Amino acid sequence: MPPPLSYPALKLVLEYLDVKKRYHITSRSSALQKIDKKIPLRVGTLIIWKDSSVSLDDLEYSAEYTKRKINREELLKIHVVNEKLKKYLEERPNIHVDHVGIYSVKFYEEVPLKLNLIANKLHTFCCSDFRNFLPMIDSRSFPLKKLKLTEEESIDVDHPVVHTAQDVILQFSQKNRLIRGIEKLQRKKLTIQNIMNGNVDAVRIIKDWVKNGREIGTEYLLCFFSNAWIQRMLRDLKNEFHEFQNNLKGVNVRFLKRAPRFSIPMNPISKIIIYGTEIQSKDDTVYQLVLKVVSTDE
Repeated sequence: MPPPLSYPALKLVLEYLDVKKRYHITSRSSALQKIDKKIPLRVGTLIIWKDSSVSLDDLEYSAEYTKRKINREELLKIHVVNEKLKKYLEERPNIHVDHVGIYSVKFYEEVPLKLNLIANKLHTFCCSDFRNFLPMIDSRSFPLKKLKLTEEESIDVDHPVVHTAQDVILQFSQKNRLIRGIEKLQRKKLTIQNIMNGNVDAVRIIKDWVKNGREIGTEYLLCFFSNAWIQRMLRDLKNEFHEFQNNLKGVNVRFLKRAPRFSIPMNPISKIIIYGTEIQSKDDTVYQLVLKVVSTDE
């Protein structure tokens, strides 16, 4: 019979064990439970779905079991199991998560479990405001490696979490929902996807850049699935900056056909170039408007 694992070895095995296996193994041993509480819980993906469920990889907590059409005895058994899992997760001082996804939850109070998460990436989808869920993200998570906000309501993104995240993607699920504060972001890179009418005020962004300056290399990519939406934004830019239209000779890009391009001076050493391009993939076509700060020598 092989000798039992030493404490350091057991600690290492438990820490990197699949979360579902770890929970089921340690729940059967009081000795392992004492060790387990001292070891970080590591999860690849944590998904919060509405006010009904929280899944940590393959381990799922459901708050909807009371809606099942089952007898009282069976319901009680499920309740006991769920409460045990809830206690196990909520008593963790923190849970290390690579990716946190929060979907269709309006307020923090609706989240079925109150957890403390140390996260690398955060994605909120059709939530009222990403700020509502920051109480569950430990301060050690910041700056985030990636932040993706898919919005159906108008929000203000002028926030330190957005300013400091390494990679930020803003995305829209409805038209005429303006994301405010984009022009105030001091980011070098930003991607805004699925833009529809009324989502982004590009004129305001450019005016702020001209007034307050931006670092050379700053680049915002505004992405559209409809040619009509990008053409509407280009018309707005043309109406405001028509005197700065420029063919952008020397820029090695396949420009969007018959679309205006711009070169707008910022200061003696830098300028803003604006142009549209079309990106083809197997599944669809994306129309991209590029806002970029470059040296006046380019």
